[in-house]
Amino acid sequence: MKKLLAVLLALLILSPAALAAQIAPVQIGSEVPDFEVELLDGTAFKLSEQRGKVVLVNIWAKDCPSCVGEMPDLQKLSEDYGEQLVVLGLNAGDSAETVSKFLEDKGYTYPSALDEDYKLTMELFPTNYIPYTVVIDPNGIVTEMQVGARSYDVFQGYIDAALAGAESPAE
Repeated sequence: MKKLLAVLLALLILSPAALAAQIAPVQIGSEVPDFEVELLDGTAFKLSEQRGKVVLVNIWAKDCPSCVGEMPDLQKLSEDYGEQLVVLGLNAGDSAETVSKFLEDKGYTYPSALDEDYKLTMELFPTNYIPYTVVIDPNGIVTEMQVGARSYDVFQGYIDAALAGAESPAE
């Protein structure tokens, strides 16, 4: 009985710490905890299924001119890098109907999701400003976190660095 009590007590003490570690905000050099979001097209995006690719998470809103201004570059990057890159647009604050229509009208085809409850944008990728971009290398490690709009060339530098840094001489 004492052993069982000790195990239960240990679990109670460790469980909050383990949960906190799972949803701790990411930082450069940290591994991103696995997450899953439903994309606007109804399919699921799961981070762990993207291993081997760079994932660029871009948090945006339709009424943010800087956010909208960098979207053509994100689309072009998505096309230019093909299977090496997944751009994930993560909309914070707009309705599904508004976002879907906007993306369709503009011809943006990279995966996009809503963060209606702000779970990802406040817990995993916390920011007070948008656009906010997090670059995750093919091994799931954060290599860049940037507030504000960026150009194609700047994003390209982030992606190339993430690809180069993830390569190992042993591979």
